Amino acid sequence: MNAILLSAGEAIRLRPLSLGTPKCLFPLFGNESILKYWIDVLTSVGIKQIYVNVFWLKYRMIDYLQSLKLKNVVWYEEDYLEPVGEVLSRLEYDLGEKFLIVNSDTYISEDQVKKFVIKTKVNSNKPICLAIEKRKNISGKGKVVLSPDRCTVFDFVEKPIIDEPGYVWAGMALMNGEVISNYSTKDLIQKELSDIFSDFKGKMSSLNIGRVYDIGSSLKSYCETYLYLNKDI
Repeated sequence: MNAILLSAGEAIRLRPLSLGTPKCLFPLFGNESILKYWIDVLTSVGIKQIYVNVFWLKYRMIDYLQSLKLKNVVWYEEDYLEPVGEVLSRLEYDLGEKFLIVNSDTYISEDQVKKFVIKTKVNSNKPICLAIEKRKNISGKGKVVLSPDRCTVFDFVEKPIIDEPGYVWAGMALMNGEVISNYSTKDLIQKELSDIFSDFKGKMSSLNIGRVYDIGSSLKSYCETYLYLNKDI
C-alpha cells in the first residue's frame, strides 16, 4: 500500500514562523521534523511508496527530501496550491488500489497509525475509512457524524463554528482507488478533501484512534505539542 503526505499548504495560521519554513519542516522530536516523523512512521507500518506534494517554499522542501536520500519517498511539485482532488487525479495510477492520505501537520502516535492501518478496510460499499477523534469542542474541525450503530459516517461537515462535543476527522484516511474513478477528471480536479468526504457520506466507515495533536491549527497548538512530546528530553 502507498500513501500521500499532504504538505503543500502555506500555513497562514503559523506565521511568522512559516514565512521562512514550511510547517511540516518544523521540529517535532528534538530537531527532527514533522515530515521526517511521518516518513519514518509510515515506512515502519509497511507503506511502500510515500508521495509528498509540495508548493509553499517548495525548493526548501525538495532540498530537504533530497538530503534524506530515501528511495521510497517521491515528491510531487505543484505550480499553484492545487485542490487535493487535482493531486489525486495526477497520482491516480501511482497510488494504487488503496492508499493512505495523511495531513502532515498532524501528530498521531506510531501505535495508533499502526492500529489504523491494520484494522481498517475499504471496499466498494464503503470506499473510505476516516481516522476520528472524540473532542470536547469540535468548533473549527472536520465534524464527523456517526450512524446510531457507529458503523457508518452519516455526515461530514467542514469546520463548523459550533461549541459542542463530538467526533472530528483526525487527519488520516484510507481510500479505495475507486473513489478517484468515481469522478470525471473535470469534477475531481476541483474537489478539496472535505468535498470528497461530503460526497461519500453514508458510504464511509471510521476508527477512533484517540488523542491527536493538530499542529497546524495555531502557533500555540504547535508549541504545546512540541513541549509535550519533548518533556522528557
